[in-house]
Parts: sequence; structure tokens; C-alpha cells
Amino acid sequence: MSLKIAVYGYDTDLGKLVFETMEEQGVEVSDLFPLSPLSGEYDAVTLHGENYMVRAADEFDFSDADAAIFLTTPDESSRLCRAAAAKGCAVIDVSGLYSDDEKIPLIIPEINPYEIKNVAQSRIVIPAASSAGMLALCLQPLADAFGLDRTIATVMESVSGQGRLGTETLAHETVRLLNGLDGDHEGFDAQVAFNLHTRIGSVEDNGYSEHENTITGQLRRVLGSSAGGIDLTAVQVPVFYGHTASVHVDLKQSVSPEEFKKELSECSWLKLCDDKNMITPVTDAVMERNVLVSRIRRDGRSGKSFSFICMMDNTRRGEAVSVVEIVKLLEKELS
Repeated sequence: MSLKIAVYGYDTDLGKLVFETMEEQGVEVSDLFPLSPLSGEYDAVTLHGENYMVRAADEFDFSDADAAIFLTTPDESSRLCRAAAAKGCAVIDVSGLYSDDEKIPLIIPEINPYEIKNVAQSRIVIPAASSAGMLALCLQPLADAFGLDRTIATVMESVSGQGRLGTETLAHETVRLLNGLDGDHEGFDAQVAFNLHTRIGSVEDNGYSEHENTITGQLRRVLGSSAGGIDLTAVQVPVFYGHTASVHVDLKQSVSPEEFKKELSECSWLKLCDDKNMITPVTDAVMERNVLVSRIRRDGRSGKSFSFICMMDNTRRGEAVSVVEIVKLLEKELS
């Protein structure tokens, strides 16, 4: 059964990638409702050769849709998500509004697709944050095979993690600085271009940033008791697209480097890279559908400690693909 789907944020960078992914994967709809915050728009969205006229979000009756994808701001999601759910519409919210709400099902389709059954009660479901998804996809096979005692990770997030504001600010500020003008980083605490931010979001009482606590909380929700201890640092780097993480894991049992690599290589969503080549977000991660893993090395002689680098296209793979996979899960659940 194909769904009637409303999409609020169809014209965002992520919205365009969601439609592109739906085209690539052949996801059909019985009807499509692109929603705009403005009234009287005379625009249309094309999917599979069909044109669908844009409608005003405030005037739309969500009971006309089986599902709604919110690719908008937390403020707009706060205003409309619950209202849409109350009309019987299943909402996929990507705004981050419910990132820390454990009552809302959190889904990484490759790991816990069964959580989709809980949408009948909540009527809202969320994908994991890109960094949480990337790390979970690497850690889950290790936890299942060898057990995890502890994970220490530093995630280097691209500015696209902040949406269009991040990419436009980096581009704009780079041009200004190269032309001898002052930086212009409105919306950020410090210069974005040619700079590194040692935290993303405000620091909370435990010394971790709000963003770090969100990633850690989501990892624990998805991996459960197998997650072990998690110590995570998230920094923002002046890269447009592609998140990268340096990860150290302490396993519960001793394994050889060959066994460690074999476990990761057998995961359909991971791709082990040849360390003879330089792996970068620009040349390798962007447009890639898998999480890239490289520089696997054993720490010490115990066979329990390993480190590696992982990398992912955060907008296309981390968000757009996850959203479309959740749509497919909804399609089966609601049929």
C-alpha cells in the first residue's frame, strides 16, 4: 500500500535529498502534499514524473495524509506535529524537537526497525541524529559479536549538521575573509570559516554539551545495555558535508585484528577502506550510501582495545536515506 504523504520543508536542502532518494529507491505515493509556511504559493513538486501543488501548512488538513515528514525548525514542529498526530497522521519529525524525548520512538532502520510498531501509540517517530546513527551503525556489530566495555569517540561534524544556515555561513564568511573583510557568523558563537568549534550547543551541568548528551542518549537507547560506557566529544569543523569520527573501543573479549575487521566487513551498511588511500569527506563520503571505516588498529597487546576512523555523508546518508527507510517501514506498518 502506498501512502499519502505530506512534506513540510520540501524546499530545504534535506527536502530535496529526500525526494531524490524516493526517486532513486522507487518509493511510490498515492498522493503527495508539499507544505509551505506561506499561503498562495503557485509552485509544484515533481515526483516520479507527477506534479504536486504546494499547499499552505496552516491551511492543510492532516487527516488527508497517512504520514507527514517534518523537515522544518523545532518551533514549527512544536506548533504543528502534535496537531498532525491528533488527526491520525503518522509524523516523521527531523527537526530535533523530540531528540531527547524517550516517549517518542527513535529508529535507526538497520538496527531497530521493530520500533515502528510503537508509532500506533505515539503517532510521532524520529530518526537518530546523524552522528548517533553513524556511531551506532559501527558499534552495533561489535557489541553483538564481542561485547563493549567502553567507547571513547570524538566526532568532527560538518557545518551542514546545522542545516542551510551552516553551509551558507561557511560559504559567505569564507568569501568575506578572503577579501580582507571581517567575518560574519550570525547564529554561531564564533567564526565558522577557517576555524574549529570545540563544542556544539551549550555546555550542561555534567560538562558535556547539550548536543553531546543527545548523541550519547540516543546511542544508549538504540544499543541498550550492550552500549557499555560512552565518552563522547563533538566538535564542528569548517567542512560543508560529511561527518567524521575517531573512535576507540574496549571490548569484553580478546579478538585478533582480522576478526575485528571481518565483523565490520560483513555488515551491509559498512564499507572498509584501503588504508593506502587518503579517505576524506569530500572525495569519498559525499554521495556514499555506506558508512566508511578506515585506519583500524589494535591498541596494546590485550586484543580488547581497538581504534578506527568512520565517516558518513550526514545529510544524504544520515538523514535523507533514514527518513525514506522509515517511510517504507510505515508503509508496511500501516498497510
